[in-house]
Amino acid sequence: MGLQSGKGFRRLAPFFARLSRAVLLGAGLLAGPGMAGAASLYNVAKVHVDVTAKDAVIAREKGMAEAETRAMERLLCRLVPLSSQAAIPKFSHGEIEGLVAGIAIRSEKTSATRYIGVLDVRFYPGAVRQLLMSRSIPVVDAPASAISILPVMLEGDEIARDASADWRAAWERLDLENGVAPATLVTPREYLDAKTVRAVLAGDADAYAGLRSLYGYGGLVIAAGEIADGFFRVRLAGEDAAGRVDAVVTSAAHARDRDATADAGARLGLTTLERRWQKRLDPGYEEAADELLMRRSLYPDEEPETDAAALGPVDAVIEFFSARDWQQIHFGLQRVEGLRDFAVTSQSSRAASVSFDFDGSVDQLQAVLAQNGIALYERDGTLVMRAR
Repeated sequence: MGLQSGKGFRRLAPFFARLSRAVLLGAGLLAGPGMAGAASLYNVAKVHVDVTAKDAVIAREKGMAEAETRAMERLLCRLVPLSSQAAIPKFSHGEIEGLVAGIAIRSEKTSATRYIGVLDVRFYPGAVRQLLMSRSIPVVDAPASAISILPVMLEGDEIARDASADWRAAWERLDLENGVAPATLVTPREYLDAKTVRAVLAGDADAYAGLRSLYGYGGLVIAAGEIADGFFRVRLAGEDAAGRVDAVVTSAAHARDRDATADAGARLGLTTLERRWQKRLDPGYEEAADELLMRRSLYPDEEPETDAAALGPVDAVIEFFSARDWQQIHFGLQRVEGLRDFAVTSQSSRAASVSFDFDGSVDQLQAVLAQNGIALYERDGTLVMRAR
């Protein structure tokens, strides 16, 4: 009898999740970013959704569901070791919503057919771990010690103060509190100059020690942004929980959308810091079958190996969660030199099978895709692309 009751509860869990959400929405109890409480790996904050439907009610409900799905994607990237991420299955929304402990609304806009929102999603830790264990997926939920991040924009021999404020705002739009590499942002002091920043980027230990002393104890990473030759280059230098930081990531510079440029750069920067810590906790990372998660995914500007075999004809899968994701990927692919004969062979609401020819190697393809905001990895022998 008890076993039957347990099964019944599992069947009803998604129903109660939808009911609770509907009641709270109706009562206006989800408003406010503070609902998620203390920082936790199982809290996923600042999830952006933009959906349309036949009316406002359905659009809002659809937006909530999409926020839960996107939050689950982020959560799995946090919890599952890098060497095992290629084995992550695609969970249905029915499986996901039973794991959701609450939703908090940071902001939302509605029209007759559209819902735009920024939401926080809180998951039940035990339920998530149990689900992953039932699929034989390992879990590592040990976050790094918190650090400080100093975002600055460089223009020649100057620190661009206005651009630095925009660059900081891009980092503020990320979930810095709950990730595997938690961080707080610090503001450049009035007397901080580009010479000091460039000295730190060049590895000057004394310059770094002097700068860190201004912002208290603990790790400090300088995130220096610079636009050149159509690309947004981010230099990360300093120290985090994994040790000395000296990394470069690049993304496309959108001439007409400075916020999109900054957002892409900040996401790549945070991903770099998170993967540094995940790699340290994952002894199987270097020997992982999914070699596409190796160093070049973090440092796409490095010189690729010259003896790597060319891909030639490629079959791949593009996964997306919104029309915006699809447009970002499609636009990015158009910018890839050496990619020819691109064709969509089949498409559903969440994925598309594509084929194309590429003159370079897998590493080269991954590097140039990363520069255009597209992540590339391998799952069960199939190349998969997603918006970063």
